[in-house]
Formats: sequence, structure tokens, C-alpha cells
Amino acid sequence: MNSCRGMMGIGALIIFIAVILVAAIAASVLITTGGSLQQKALITGAQTEESVASGLEVMNVVAKDASPSATFPHTVGDFFIMARLKSGSQGINLNNTILTVDTESQSSTRTYRQTLPSESAISSTAYFDLYYVQMGHSHQGGYLNRGDIVKIIFHTDPEIQENMYVGIKMIPRLGQYTQVDFYTPDSMTSESVSMWPN
Repeated sequence: MNSCRGMMGIGALIIFIAVILVAAIAASVLITTGGSLQQKALITGAQTEESVASGLEVMNVVAKDASPSATFPHTVGDFFIMARLKSGSQGINLNNTILTVDTESQSSTRTYRQTLPSESAISSTAYFDLYYVQMGHSHQGGYLNRGDIVKIIFHTDPEIQENMYVGIKMIPRLGQYTQVDFYTPDSMTSESVSMWPN
């Protein structure tokens, strides 16, 4: 009878040890999975925060008459957008940024081409160029980093007339796009016209 009780005790001990081993393995799996999920959640959160916070801040938009004549035929074709990074934004690679220009009659898309040594108009309608008004500590050509202030320069053809809708959108690869909408003034009689803010 004592041997039967001993065998039952050994069986119960084996079952108890097996239960402890299964619980330990399950706990190990849960801890590993939890750590992996936490790491992925932190990475996703950081990427989401960067995507929401990153972007361009447009300070003003000025347009100039692109006609070679001195009579200024009440149209503008050369645009200069002064911009900087939004507060808290990561740097933006302008090589991966698209600029779209929409009017009531047409829509066009431009990509970054080059950095200009001085502020000057361009004739291409397929690209936009940059002129650095101010360079930050982390300045690098073709990038917009903290402390940089740039003028984004592009040309429209046909030229924009008076009292016409214009929508300009800057779309970086990562981050929020920036859009500026305005109507050109009813009277454009000078060579340089402030478009936005009015």
C-alpha cells in the first residue's frame, strides 16, 4: 500500500513539474512576443509622429512678370516661394519632393533640378530650382534642414493672368504636404506682385 502511495506521489510530482515547465515556456513566449510588439509599436509611433510633424512652412509667395518687354502685360510667370521647415519637422530631401501647380484650366507637376547660386528666374516648366536665402548648421544642397530658409523658384507657361485661381502643393516623400491657394490680384501693374499671404 505504501508503494502505491509512493507511485502516486511520484506521478503527481511529475505532473506538477510538467505544469511548471509548460507555464515557464508560455511565460517566455509571452514576454518575447510582448517585447517584440512593444518595439514595433515604438517604431510605428516614431514614424507616425515624423510623418505628421514633418513638412514645409510657406512664408510668402511672390510672382514676377516673365515677359521680356517692359510694358508688363498684366501677367506673371516666374514664382518665388519662401519656405522653411515646420516647427519640429525632420529634414526634407527635396530630390524626392514634387511640386504641383493647378489653375482653372490646367495642372502641372515639377521636380527638383538644382540649387542656384543667386536668386534668378528659370524658364523650364518641368522643374523647380532652389535658392538658399539662409543656410542652417546642417545645410546641404538639395535638402531643407533646420535653420535653412529657401526660395523655391518655378516658371509657368502660359503665364498667369489677373484674377485667376492658383493652387500650389509641395509633396515630400515623407511627411505632410503643404498647399497654398490664392487668386491673383485684379490689377497686376508692377513687375513683382505679392500673391500670398494677401
